[in-house]
Amino acid sequence: MKICLINPDFIPNRGSGQAVYAQKIALGLTRHHEVTVICALKGDSPLEERVENLRIVRLPERIKDPSQWIGFGFQVAKFLRSWEKKSEFDIIHFLDAHVAYAYRGQFVATLHQSFKQRMRGDRGLPYSSSWFNLAKRYPYYHFSRHLECLALKKANAVISVSDTIRREFIENYNIEPPAVRRVYNGIDPSFFKPVDATNLRKKYNLTNEKVVLYIGFSTPRKGVETLTNAIGCMKHKNVKLIIVGKWEAGYRNKVFKKIGGIRHKIIEAGYVPDHEIPAHYSLADIFVLPSLLEGFGFPLVEAMACGTPVIGSNVGAIPEIIGDCGIVVTPQKPAELAHSMDKLLSDQQLQDRLIQKGIKRVLTHFTYSDMIENTIDFYLDNLKPAHNQGTKDEN
Repeated sequence: MKICLINPDFIPNRGSGQAVYAQKIALGLTRHHEVTVICALKGDSPLEERVENLRIVRLPERIKDPSQWIGFGFQVAKFLRSWEKKSEFDIIHFLDAHVAYAYRGQFVATLHQSFKQRMRGDRGLPYSSSWFNLAKRYPYYHFSRHLECLALKKANAVISVSDTIRREFIENYNIEPPAVRRVYNGIDPSFFKPVDATNLRKKYNLTNEKVVLYIGFSTPRKGVETLTNAIGCMKHKNVKLIIVGKWEAGYRNKVFKKIGGIRHKIIEAGYVPDHEIPAHYSLADIFVLPSLLEGFGFPLVEAMACGTPVIGSNVGAIPEIIGDCGIVVTPQKPAELAHSMDKLLSDQQLQDRLIQKGIKRVLTHFTYSDMIENTIDFYLDNLKPAHNQGTKDEN
């Protein structure tokens, strides 16, 4: 098949789990199919490049903040209407559904989180780093939901990355159940596995401390302040929290402004190269994802694959992904999270049980090979002749 994937972010630029999803899908499909990725230009990347079965086309409008996907969606629609090569594709796949709002041809799309969920994610309001940030987010999410509805009305069929997200869109966006297929995200268990973390322990000057780990692009949606506050509430005092990843502007200040006397317990690792990520999971005694909303949660699966017990908020798809292989807690409750971390650190049998069950769950439900195979099956079931795409484009 000849497949066109559309996503604002793509390698070497990855600002979110959605960009990781785009990379995984594209590289997996290129093993047996010709793939073109249309993305936004960032940094010094070339406008177009090709590596074996993968062609990357970068549109010149640069994206500087999350809301600029709106302009990218319009630009993609305009580009595809005028691009003579569009008729060669068997499948056009928008990797985040709302980006397709302006496109008039036939396409499939992926659902991650709805804008309705984002509008109510923090006690019925959008999550934010300040009152000013909240005042900006609310109208942005409201308008984005309108565009999201436009896109979903046009899609031929959609993939949801979890059953939780599938239910959300069926119940709140009037999508017929047969049009939504759940395809779990997947990771490579030959890469994400327990490894020796001795050198990493030395790098962070750790001796006998217990390690709590958080990995992700830290935005108000991630609830990192709940985790930092929980570290200060723990009975275990010999604990260090390692935070891996970049911060959204303004949110870091919100988190560290209220951190008090536990600053010495927190290590900011910043950006970490991919090849070092399994060692960070293996170093940790616990991985925590304190989010206010997740459509899937790649780090949970990666941590379980690396033999690290996980704790996550009881929101979105987190309970679905963890299953009975970790602990779920109420979001925004530092004392409850602290109690769960203390309990896990004090119970070696519980740790061992969760580790074994977590590894098995990943191999059963969340492998990269299954993700690619199920995506291809979805394509084959929704394959449209190229000339039909052209006909619909002209309407």
